[in-house]
Amino acid sequence: MPTYRIVTLGCKLNQADSGALGARLRRLGLTRHADDPEGTPDIVVLNTCTVTGAADREARQVARRLRRENPGATLIATGCYAERDPRALSVLPGIDHVVGMKDQAERVAALAAGALGLEIGSGEDPLGPFGATSACDPLTDPAERTRAFLKIQDGCDLRCSYCVIPSVRGDSRSLPPGLVLGRIASLIDAGYREIVFTGVNTGDYGRDLDPPQRLHDLLERAIELPGLGRLRLNSLEPKTVTPGIIALLAAGSGRIARHLQVPLQSGSDAILQRMRRPYRTADYGRLLESLRASVPAIGLGADVIVGFPGETDADFETTVRFIASSPLSYLHVFSYSPRPGTAAAALGDRVPPPVIKERSARLRALGRDLSLRFRRSFVGGDLPVVTLREIRPDGRLRALTDNFIDLGLDLGGRPPGAFINRLLTARVTGAVEDDTLAAVA
Repeated sequence: MPTYRIVTLGCKLNQADSGALGARLRRLGLTRHADDPEGTPDIVVLNTCTVTGAADREARQVARRLRRENPGATLIATGCYAERDPRALSVLPGIDHVVGMKDQAERVAALAAGALGLEIGSGEDPLGPFGATSACDPLTDPAERTRAFLKIQDGCDLRCSYCVIPSVRGDSRSLPPGLVLGRIASLIDAGYREIVFTGVNTGDYGRDLDPPQRLHDLLERAIELPGLGRLRLNSLEPKTVTPGIIALLAAGSGRIARHLQVPLQSGSDAILQRMRRPYRTADYGRLLESLRASVPAIGLGADVIVGFPGETDADFETTVRFIASSPLSYLHVFSYSPRPGTAAAALGDRVPPPVIKERSARLRALGRDLSLRFRRSFVGGDLPVVTLREIRPDGRLRALTDNFIDLGLDLGGRPPGAFINRLLTARVTGAVEDDTLAAVA
């Protein structure tokens, strides 16, 4: 049987898209190359990211490596970089096809079928249409992973001056609630213990539907589904974290993970204004304090962009002070790079690369300090975890707490097979800078 391999770069949204790509290829009769590791795959798909210049460079490097490793395969590049700058990928030696975001999975499947001499099946697609790609792959084998990424929203109506994503993924659009609930049920039946709601701006869910829907109403319905382990929210803008969502997080049912990643981007109001972000630091600070007061154990993460045009030393120090005094528990730090077609690309006052590098290093160090402070606060206590399929070199089973602490779980000498892909209670036994340890409670 012909085989395929998908390599995914970038965000959880891309992982959801790759699930849809894999489903289309399996409907053609292909199998994952990992299931048949002899030889090389017949079809290789590279799902790219373009959020930064570094992401573009990584995509080009990975494409060259994939061609070297799979000389006889049909190599298809797709994803956000393929949508934004298809020529940059098409001129790379060895890429056979470049596919943008429109009808992504269907076009990739058609190219794969043509390369292999297969026929595209007719009839209703069980995954259903959703914007550029399908929302998820309910046929994914949970033996491959224990957490499913369910795309409930795509695109973005914000027009932040630095961001290229609206131009490659389009306006905000949502999967109707009936389809969301049906796909959750499929994922539950497939054995997944955790389902991650993902999107470009997940909190914007439902505004485009007729009649309009609200994310917290969808969550209220979802947590009542039989057999559900837990849901996790991903990528909510500050103004979309509503009192209804906070109340659900605080309810303590265990079915919604106590974790949110809320993009900050800068702790300087002057820079937020230049970025065209629709809030100020006081708004963001009040939101974090409300979340921490309502859900004391919540894990709170933030994206931060360093070196935006016009960011002075004073702006950066303001950002450092704001984050250091916040209840954030981790940071994702990005070095600014101009994206063609964005308003920020035309701005002057560029920050020199060595300065961006030094500032990024400082913020990453601060992020490590915040993470260690947060993780140490749970030593000696119990946390709910979902166990993954990775056995660490130290023999511990990798697990993820509901408040987003990645830890190594000591099974007390028991075989890991009985503990994989389960919801358990773990007792945190230690936390150091780069690791957290626990044992089955």
